[in-house]
Amino acid sequence: MKRTFEIELNNSKIEDYEDILSRFSNWKKYKREINLNILLEEGKKIQFDVEIPNNQSVFYVSVSDDFKYTTALVNVCSVINKFVFIILNNQIINLKIDVTFLDTNWGKKVKNILESDIDLKLFQHINIEGQIDNFYFELPKMAA
Repeated sequence: MKRTFEIELNNSKIEDYEDILSRFSNWKKYKREINLNILLEEGKKIQFDVEIPNNQSVFYVSVSDDFKYTTALVNVCSVINKFVFIILNNQIINLKIDVTFLDTNWGKKVKNILESDIDLKLFQHINIEGQIDNFYFELPKMAA
């Protein structure tokens, strides 16, 4: 099961995703292109897509529980397939993430919740350095 989630943003900038995006070999090239477009096309929206092929890094999505923000493999429910950033003057104004749910215990639970029309949000975790380092679902109390 694949699904797209829109991330709630709080004044996020593309630099906030440096830890994640730097894992891709072509990130420096894209970063230059983004910065150049921001300078040359000031005031215009830029779309930046990052597709994650099966043979590259795996970005796991976990569920939170009493041990919030840990991405232990036991809490993994899905993997990220694609990021779609909409950038305006270095601010991210929209971020959509495509995920594929896994056949793990938590993956099955999250799929069941979504199939029962309960709306789940995908959240981003900001570490101490201000970088986005992972993504997670917060499940309703009844589902945990």
